[in-house]
Amino acid sequence: MKKILAGMLFRLLKGYEIWALLALFFVVSGYFAFVEISTVNYVAVKNDLEFAFIYDGEDTVITKENAEQFCYKNSGVSARDLYRYGIETIPQESFDKINKDMDAEPVSEVKTIFRLVFRSYLVASVLMMIFIPIFFGRMFSDGTIKNMISSGFSKALIYFSSLLLTFAIDLLLILMRLVMVAVFCVCFQWQPPIYLPVLIPAFLLSVLLSFTLTSVCLGALFAGGKKTLAFVLGFVMFAARFVSVSFLGAGLLWSSMEAGVSEMDPEVKEYLKEKGANYLERKIDLSQFTEQFYIEGETVRYMFADESSYPPAVVKTILVFIYGDPYLIDSSDEYMGFDSYSMARDGLMAVNGAVNALWVVLINGVAILILNKRELHC
Repeated sequence: MKKILAGMLFRLLKGYEIWALLALFFVVSGYFAFVEISTVNYVAVKNDLEFAFIYDGEDTVITKENAEQFCYKNSGVSARDLYRYGIETIPQESFDKINKDMDAEPVSEVKTIFRLVFRSYLVASVLMMIFIPIFFGRMFSDGTIKNMISSGFSKALIYFSSLLLTFAIDLLLILMRLVMVAVFCVCFQWQPPIYLPVLIPAFLLSVLLSFTLTSVCLGALFAGGKKTLAFVLGFVMFAARFVSVSFLGAGLLWSSMEAGVSEMDPEVKEYLKEKGANYLERKIDLSQFTEQFYIEGETVRYMFADESSYPPAVVKTILVFIYGDPYLIDSSDEYMGFDSYSMARDGLMAVNGAVNALWVVLINGVAILILNKRELHC
């Protein structure tokens, strides 16, 4: 494998593809990182990207002069409490600071830094779907792959070497993206709330997602031997992110479990009115794919019924489609409203990471089986 990788690496550095890929990546990824960070109201008004931001009607106006009051930096609130805000009971002083003094504005900073880390795979994956058919497709068309086989290297070994190289490039691009984000944070003087128990799983899941997409594209090229097939299947897989299977499944499941806010126990309402929203806690129930609500450890019936009205077999089938979606966390964050802290704490990220690892194994296993059975015509 070392000889194959050395040859591929030499060809990679000598060719134009990797340099074009890096140039495109810097431009496109840098642009999207800038756009994402500039959506933080503190960053926008502090750096004159927006003159002022009116929050909650006209009650609060964030300007360049008072922007410090509404950001996480120097707020005195820990990153852990900010991530837990609205999900777990936190010290009342921190809750009041976030909820009243800062109008919950720092919550948007949590969402932004999570998405910046987790969605690092997006630009990298799209560019890899262009790079793979061009770079590895040329190795097919000029006879390099056939010469390797004639030299005694097995098809599986060539494939694994190619896969390892693409995974290394995936990881490099994602790390470069994070470096760019850090540079923009310094330039904009934005100190995002960093809470590693959430952001490390987000980073690992981003890497696994990029491996899944890369595997589809590379597997299609080696199994089918056609650049067009690799392009098409790669981009179809990427387009699946925008037609969320998990979101559709969740919609079906939730429609059978709607209980309505009005069904909350009057005593619970009175308790929350007296004690405050800080005491209403949430947890993702993986067995039903819903959020359960708690007060002092006791379950509160709120928004969803205890179980679906569908037969158990139907519920299990829907759950298979939901959890089998490699883009589950992306959909849960964007379409379903789950918080990053809940997804990390309650195991949703771990489940999605395991599913993506399984997809990587299955896709590449099928690709190798087909590759070993077909004749290479270069």
